[in-house]
Amino acid sequence: MREKTQDLLKKFEHDYRIYVSATDAQTYWIIHARVPKSELGEFPPLQPRKKYISGPDQNGSVLILSDSRSSDTCMVESWGPMETFDDFVKKALSQIMVDKNVADKGVAEGCGTGRV
Repeated sequence: MREKTQDLLKKFEHDYRIYVSATDAQTYWIIHARVPKSELGEFPPLQPRKKYISGPDQNGSVLILSDSRSSDTCMVESWGPMETFDDFVKKALSQIMVDKNVADKGVAEGCGTGRV
């Protein structure tokens, strides 16, 4: 992972108080995100950790686990071309913000009900 991408992850965590970790392996990429449920209080409760999984040979397909402890709630989305891990990170951070806004409104999706 490039230093620029590491800085982007740190800035994202600081700016949005969304805790993220990233894994760049040879055949797969993973982003974990832990999103505050709301902006109530100084330390809001956290939602379950979401997991975004893709890889260099996935043609933009991303598996999203709504709770990384359970595979019961998942979806597959197409995020378009992602040639590098850095491309994946940028798109994941954007999607995390979308997911946070959806979660704040109380909308949930189950396995097979996501966008493609």
